[in-house]
Amino acid sequence: MSAMPFEHTPFEQTTAAQKASRLFELHHDSQPLVLINAWDAASAAMVEHCGLPAVATSSAALANALGFADGQYLPWEQMLEAVARVCRAVKVPVTADIESGFAADFAALETSITQIIHAGAVGVNLEDVMSANPVHQNAGPKIGNPENAAPENSDPKSAGPVRHGSPLFPLPEQVARIQAARRVAQAAGIHLVINARTDAYWQAGVDSAEAMRGTLERGKAYLQAGADCIFVPGLRKAEHIKAVIDHLSAGYLRADDLTVKDLGLVHGVAPVNILAGPGVPSIPELAKLGIKRVSYGSGPHRAAMGLLRRIADEARTSGTFKTLTEGAVPYEEMNGLFGK
Repeated sequence: MSAMPFEHTPFEQTTAAQKASRLFELHHDSQPLVLINAWDAASAAMVEHCGLPAVATSSAALANALGFADGQYLPWEQMLEAVARVCRAVKVPVTADIESGFAADFAALETSITQIIHAGAVGVNLEDVMSANPVHQNAGPKIGNPENAAPENSDPKSAGPVRHGSPLFPLPEQVARIQAARRVAQAAGIHLVINARTDAYWQAGVDSAEAMRGTLERGKAYLQAGADCIFVPGLRKAEHIKAVIDHLSAGYLRADDLTVKDLGLVHGVAPVNILAGPGVPSIPELAKLGIKRVSYGSGPHRAAMGLLRRIADEARTSGTFKTLTEGAVPYEEMNGLFGK
């Protein structure tokens, strides 16, 4: 796949490096970095308008908004274009959810990382669950066990689940993938914030003890490979959250870590990312536990779709406009988020 035309000027490269450093710093503040995930330029601009210090994209929300199922069914070129639009719409740092990298081999993953940086992102989610859909991955030998992949002509509507049960990359392979992403970012001159996601809690047939064991093993290995934060969707219980943070923080941020010293960071709490949702402690409670990042995932997009459904239901039943008008952002305010 050829490089996408998202080249930056030297000034923009400097700005990208500064944004990347800022995003890294936000993972080490005393309060968690709260990310209300966006799915297009308008939602990203609204998140920034509300005062949040960074914007994250949601792969599921972005794919659904463009007419595709989640799980790397969105063509990579369209993902890049959408992320670039988000980055152009805001001044704050943007971290992009790129699932498992839309990559069939290590060379393709390096290309994906290069392209997402050129699109303007200074952080990525990189997950360890294998994609059930190889169609929109870069060409090349398959990473991992090809028997786990869906057939080339798979239909997203009939394919098996791509989350909550798809197999994970073997640990050494995922470590190598994180290391490859770090090398590419260093070559680009930025500290790309790598949010290494493990789906250990979303594996089919795995009990909580096994999920915890896998999370601890993978989380520690991913940090050592160069990840900046460990994302554990499905982790909800306070005692489990605390156990993960304590385990990953043991020996974290060594004295010889130049990045940490340069940023003046002195504490050693390993950044852990929690997915907001039912059964998850509140943000103040998560802060007390030591959580450094809270992501809303596809929730905001699905909440917006829920509002749209209520508007449609009201139109179909009573024919009134209460749901449409209550809490709506004024036209002038919304339009004013974008330059003319």
